[in-house]
Amino acid sequence: MVEANHNRIGGLPASVRLAIGILVFGSIWGCLEATLGGFLNLIIFPNKGAIMSGIGMAIMSVALAFYRKPAMLPGIGIVAASFKWLNAWLLFIPPNAVQIINPAMSIILEALAFSLVVAFLMNRIEKNIYVGVWTAVLAGFISAIVYVYFAVYVTRSPIFARLGIESIGQFVIGNGVVQAVFSGVLAPLGYVAGKMLAAKISPIVARRSVYYSASAATVLFCWGVSALAILAGL
Repeated sequence: MVEANHNRIGGLPASVRLAIGILVFGSIWGCLEATLGGFLNLIIFPNKGAIMSGIGMAIMSVALAFYRKPAMLPGIGIVAASFKWLNAWLLFIPPNAVQIINPAMSIILEALAFSLVVAFLMNRIEKNIYVGVWTAVLAGFISAIVYVYFAVYVTRSPIFARLGIESIGQFVIGNGVVQAVFSGVLAPLGYVAGKMLAAKISPIVARRSVYYSASAATVLFCWGVSALAILAGL
């Protein structure tokens, strides 16, 4: 019923609804990366990357509850990752700098991994919450492994020195496991919250004008707040 109601919002074509959903959820994720993620990085909070990864999984899970379209998740990741280039536009950091490329690719790889795993298990996730847990755990672990290889062999960043480790194996056993745990906890919570939220929001935004204005306001708010957060030093 929730899905049927959402599909009728404003009588919009499916492609338009998905595009708007990608922009909205991607912007929310990107905003949290720029604000909360920036703050955690500023205070050198332990496991900041794993925490933000779990939050990203939760946001994608909310989108899944709304749309049930795993194929949209990479798009959400790309939109969220694009927020990293605010540092280049506002702080004049080179666009290809490691501090921009690495976190952006981490977000994109996480979205890709989650979409691939969910594509095979979507129906089971709906029936069994534990399948959702293990889906997120697997996606989080896979994305951590792919990311460390990207950082070491593609961007050749000093990731080991920064984290105080000596090998890819240590990263996988340490950061990879922690990221998988946070993903496994937060993603199912996001999915449940998304189903509840969809049931309440769908009737409210059934009018096309309300749907457009609410979506546009959300995207603009996220970009504006993110820009201010980066200018403030987060």
